[in-house]
Amino acid sequence: MNHKPLLLPLLDEALKRGPLEPADVAAAARATGLPAAAAWEAVRFYPRYAATGERWLLVDEPVVRSRNFDSLLNALERVALAAGVESGTVYSYGLEALGPALVVEQGAERRVYAPVDEASLERLAAGAEPGPAAGLLPRELAGGGWLLEDPPPPPQFPGAGELIASARAAGLRGLGGAHFPVWRKLEAVRAQDAAEKYVVVNGDESEPGNFKDRWLMEHNPRLVWTGAALAARAVGASEIVFYVRGEYEGALERVEAARRELAASGYLDGLETSTFRGGGLYICGEESALLESIEGKRAEPRLKPPYPAEAGLFGKPTLVNNVETLAHLALVASHGADAYRERRPKLFSISGDVAKPGVYELALGTTLEEALAAAGAGRARAVLLGGAAGTFLKLPDAAGLPLDFEAPRAQGDSIGPGALMVFDETRDLWAVAEGVSAFFAHESCGKCFPCSLGTPHLHRLVWNWRRGQRRPELLHELAQALEQGSLCGLGQAAPWAVRSLLERFVEVNR
Repeated sequence: MNHKPLLLPLLDEALKRGPLEPADVAAAARATGLPAAAAWEAVRFYPRYAATGERWLLVDEPVVRSRNFDSLLNALERVALAAGVESGTVYSYGLEALGPALVVEQGAERRVYAPVDEASLERLAAGAEPGPAAGLLPRELAGGGWLLEDPPPPPQFPGAGELIASARAAGLRGLGGAHFPVWRKLEAVRAQDAAEKYVVVNGDESEPGNFKDRWLMEHNPRLVWTGAALAARAVGASEIVFYVRGEYEGALERVEAARRELAASGYLDGLETSTFRGGGLYICGEESALLESIEGKRAEPRLKPPYPAEAGLFGKPTLVNNVETLAHLALVASHGADAYRERRPKLFSISGDVAKPGVYELALGTTLEEALAAAGAGRARAVLLGGAAGTFLKLPDAAGLPLDFEAPRAQGDSIGPGALMVFDETRDLWAVAEGVSAFFAHESCGKCFPCSLGTPHLHRLVWNWRRGQRRPELLHELAQALEQGSLCGLGQAAPWAVRSLLERFVEVNR
């Protein structure tokens, strides 16, 4: 890497010594060659650099919103007030399969517990551990499957043309939500005439309801690194940056350990590799905002074109692919396009009102009913498909829907990254929508007005709906404005869950 040191890692090193001081920021700015004002912009943009004292934070995600979120939050506020500790909420940690979760934050240090209940909070206030530690997802949350078992020995690089042709023949698409054909991205970066190219692994899984990438990074990171190395050689890149969501500290350690293991084996020879701790915001998952974050800037989406394949990290051609996508590329190289296409594997994060929440490898085309049966769903009333940036499906109407790329899209839905959050007839779906809309309002980066102004208004309208002030016409108008006017997918997808609830459940909720 010919560029100067990166800002966020330097700030993280300083943070280990205590709260950031002006001298720390000034030193980091000098080392990176950034103006001091730009370094301060980053410090004020990323939440972890503002952390000071102790805080007790309830994790806010759709499953707990449908259950006892209000009572848990009230209990937390009560015990925290009595203990003289600040309390509040923080968004999804990928723990929907474990139950309500609590984050105990002390400056830059975090301890995570799940599941917790009101008795857990009383124990915390008394100075005891509030519940089981949840630094890593349990390995047993996932069953068998190509992606969920110990990976085979890393395959030899078959050559750029052969690998890209195999990805095309396998029908491999991006599995972070957009479902763009992988071979097209590979070919686009390969075609660039540049001496310096990058591969960036997008491990910033921040959308509530999704935790399959977290499981992969914690329990099968070698498979992801293998795919990234194959992709780098196919496009002519000399460097791989693995960007891991900032809150996934256990995943960060496992990803780094796998990098060292593969490097020692010689598999990464000729490639410069590094693991990068993400900025800790949902917008960091947008591919161009992720690149801005690595460069030490505010994580704001870039205008396109140019696309990352032409001008990505530090202005160089860059392949950005999701964690699961690169794991699949390794499987295609190991097993061949025909075997892969016959199996059609896809990971799904299933949580909510099911007997066995967890990560499931299912064949694309598995029906919704079959997926719910595999996880032990009972009398499900609704499924939030795709995650927070998803849509509500009504059951039993949608039971036969194939979970693939085409069938949901034909009716205005998408499997997205692969989340299924299941709700039975006792759950308040508008409480879920209220939490989802609050999430998008909080996570808007502020770059474009339709999103930065529209998402708080969306939250207020949903909040009012739950309390009897129902304005469906305004919700529909706002949804259209967000979709058509927002710069990136955050604002465009923000109203999808609410709009689907209006269209498919509004009589049920009157």
